[in-house]
Amino acid sequence: MDAAARQTLREAVDHDPRTIGQPFSVWTCADLAHYLGERGHAPVVGETIRRHLHDLGYRMLRPVLTIGSPDPNYAVKVEQLAQLQADARQGHLTLLFEDEVDLNLLPGLIRCWTPRGGQRKVPTPGQKQKCYGFGAVNFVTGQFTRLVHERKNSDGFCALVQQIMQEYGSADSGPGRKVVLIVDNYIIHRSQKSQHLLAKYADRLTVMALPTYSPKLNLIERLWKHLQRKVTHNHLFASLGQLVEAVEQFFDYLTQHPAEVLSVIGCSE
Repeated sequence: MDAAARQTLREAVDHDPRTIGQPFSVWTCADLAHYLGERGHAPVVGETIRRHLHDLGYRMLRPVLTIGSPDPNYAVKVEQLAQLQADARQGHLTLLFEDEVDLNLLPGLIRCWTPRGGQRKVPTPGQKQKCYGFGAVNFVTGQFTRLVHERKNSDGFCALVQQIMQEYGSADSGPGRKVVLIVDNYIIHRSQKSQHLLAKYADRLTVMALPTYSPKLNLIERLWKHLQRKVTHNHLFASLGQLVEAVEQFFDYLTQHPAEVLSVIGCSE
C-alpha cells in the first residue's frame, strides 16, 4: 500500500458505497481491497486494508440515525436564535431554553466499567412507571428553573411558565428585562391553555419555536443527557418516588452550581 493507494482508500471509505457506483451499502475490507485493485493499485488482502484503516484513524462503530429539519425557514430561525444569544450576552434580554424530559422507572443503559469477560446486569421494574421533568435554563447565568409533573401536558408547561415569571419578575412588579423562551414544536407549547397563559405575560415574555426536528439547537437537551448519565441510567430505583427524589436532589445541585450548568450546555466562558 503506497501513499496513492492509502489516499484512494481514505476517499472510498468516507463515502457511502452506493454514491460511488457500488452495488452494496456497507464497505467490508474485502470490498475495499477489490475497489483499490479495480483502480490500478497493487493487489492486497482484506487484513492489509484493516491494518491501514486503523492506522488512518478509522474504527468500526455503529452509526446514528439523523434527520434534517424540513422547516423551510430553518436558516432564518437559526439566524434569529444567534441574534437572541448575542443580545442576551449584552444584557438586552433574558434568554431561556425550555424542554421536557421523561423520567422512567425503567432505567436507560449506558456504557460502564465492567470486568473483562463479564457483563453488568441492571434489573428492570415489574411494571413501567414514569413522570416528567420540565425545565428552563438561562443561557447567560446558568440559572435553572424546573419542576416534576406526573404528566407531559399543558398543565405542566403552564406551571413552569408561572414559575419562570415568578423568578424573573411578574408583570405587576414593575418594568423589567424582556424574557425570551425557546421551545420546540411539541403540541403542549401550542395548546389553547398554554396560549391563553402566554398571552397573559405577552408584555414580558416572548416564545420562539425552534425549527422542526432540530433538538441540537435546544441547549437544555445537553442538561437532560447529563441528568440521565448522573442519575437515571444503569440503576433501578425501588420506586418512582425514590427516582423523583434523586432527580430533585440533582436539580438542587444544578441550581447551586450554575457554572457547571453553563459548562454542560456549552456556554461557559
